[in-house]
Amino acid sequence: MLSKSPALSIIASLCFFWFLINFTFPSSCSSLETNATDYEALMAFKSHLLLQENSILATNWTSTAHFCSWFGVKCLNQRVISLQLSGLALQGQLSSDIANMSHLVEIDLSSNDLGGALTSELGFLQRLRILNVTKNSLQGRIPANLSRCAELQQLDLSYNFIAGSIPEELGRLSNLRHLAVDHNNLTGRIPASLGNFSKLEYFYLHENDLDGEIPVELGKLASVTVMALRGNNHTGSIPDSIFNISTMQVMDLSINGLSGRLPDSLGSRLSSLENLFLDSNRITGRIPAFLSNASKLTHLFLTENDLSGNIPNEFGELQNLEWFEFEYNQISGGIPYSLFNITSLEILKTRHNYLNGDLPHDLGNWLPNLREIFLSHNQFSGEIPPSICNATKLTSLEASNNSFNGPVPMMLGNLVELEHLNLQVNLLVNNPLSTRLDFFGSLVNCRNLEYLVLDSNPLNGIIPDSVGNLSSNLKVFTAISCKLKGGIPHSIGNLSSLNFLGLSNNNLQGKVPSSFSGLQNLERIYLTGNKLEGTIPAEFCSIQVLGILHLGENSFSGSMPLCFQNLTELREISLAANILNSTVPLGFWDLVKVEGVNLSRNQLHGPLPVELGNLKAVNIMDLSSNDSRVKFQTR
Repeated sequence: MLSKSPALSIIASLCFFWFLINFTFPSSCSSLETNATDYEALMAFKSHLLLQENSILATNWTSTAHFCSWFGVKCLNQRVISLQLSGLALQGQLSSDIANMSHLVEIDLSSNDLGGALTSELGFLQRLRILNVTKNSLQGRIPANLSRCAELQQLDLSYNFIAGSIPEELGRLSNLRHLAVDHNNLTGRIPASLGNFSKLEYFYLHENDLDGEIPVELGKLASVTVMALRGNNHTGSIPDSIFNISTMQVMDLSINGLSGRLPDSLGSRLSSLENLFLDSNRITGRIPAFLSNASKLTHLFLTENDLSGNIPNEFGELQNLEWFEFEYNQISGGIPYSLFNITSLEILKTRHNYLNGDLPHDLGNWLPNLREIFLSHNQFSGEIPPSICNATKLTSLEASNNSFNGPVPMMLGNLVELEHLNLQVNLLVNNPLSTRLDFFGSLVNCRNLEYLVLDSNPLNGIIPDSVGNLSSNLKVFTAISCKLKGGIPHSIGNLSSLNFLGLSNNNLQGKVPSSFSGLQNLERIYLTGNKLEGTIPAEFCSIQVLGILHLGENSFSGSMPLCFQNLTELREISLAANILNSTVPLGFWDLVKVEGVNLSRNQLHGPLPVELGNLKAVNIMDLSSNDSRVKFQTR
């Protein structure tokens, strides 16, 4: 047997030792420890979850496979760098052991149902760039320790129940580009230190309970494109500094308690601004004309403030404007004609101001994209321009509570997308060359029409038979106090989707057509104050959903229908001031949902039964001016 030399023995021993290190163990002792740490951290994370037996983590996160191949886990050099477990309906709590995966770059646990509080140990993840836990049920406070995650670029904690104040220490996150803590229960002031986010692009603090003034320091957010502070309790003036951020595309400060005037220079430096939401505050003064320099502006919301003065003529230069609303202010003067030359305009809302004057005669010729126009509760006068009928994409036209006069435009049928037409409380009349309301014939083409409201206009015409050819989607038709005459057309029974019919206070004559039996979705009927006659049709009783029936101040005669007892959803009924001559059907007193009854000023007679006490929901009942011999009597 050959003997080994000492040198060869030493070499052989060294080779064997090298083999043990490289093949029996991982590449180093420290690697062994950290790999094990990642594995243990993942198992600890899993142990804090409430998992169903067949859930992906219960079946996939097992020792039969290396953890780097587990669902939602990504590794680099066998170290966990990413945990992506979004939208798995995970329940339980976020384990503090997650911070032991020291190489983590991304944590995405969004759209689950995790509870508990964010662990302060997250601050030990020095490589972390993305932390996304939006749409969970997390509580507690934002850990100040997160400020130690120096590489953090995205912090998304939105849609949780996180409370307390925003830690001032977060301002140290110099690499942060995306901050979203919206839709939580955060309180206190916005720390001025958040103005240190020099790289921040998205700033979402909306829908919390934050208060105090908006810090002037936020004007230093030189890279921000979206700033959303909506739905908080911020007060004081808006700092001029934030109107100098040239990168700003969306600014939403709506639904706060902000006050003061807007700076005259507003818009001069907002060259990128596309959306400006300042609605539901207490802002005063005039709308700055300089805002017209924000040439990319598409959405401008100024509703529910205390703004006054005129709409600047320069706003016609906003050629990308799509949505402009300034309702519930004190704006006066006319709408600049130049505003109606913005071909991109889709929605214009001006309600509840002091606007006046005529609308331009060519209003609809340059608005090919107009979908909604709301002009109600102003002081407009003159005719509704027939050219409005050229805005063929219009779905809502509301011009109520003004002083518009002249005939209702005859070509409304060109608005084939129209869903909502409200012209009530004006001085509109019918075509003087016709006794019938001929514009109904045109409205037949509006196959999507759902709301037709014409109340309080001196139309002075006859409802044509074409009313029955209106949209099968029509839900509301009211023409109260319109000096209507003639009868109610039998064709009205074709409006099978109708749930509100209001024709009170007119001069309608004749009988109620039996076709009402076709109105099976009708919940409210108002026919008070006409000259209708005959017996009350039993067809009303077939409308099972009927809740309000007002037939007072007509000339209905005969008996109260016995079938009224079938109207089990009835809440209000008025038959007052007719010439009804009968007893009240006994079953009527079993309508337990009735809250208001007016049978006064008829010739009703007979005893009032003790069953009247069944009407426990009644708060108003008037049976006066009937047979004086009426008295209570048992069955």
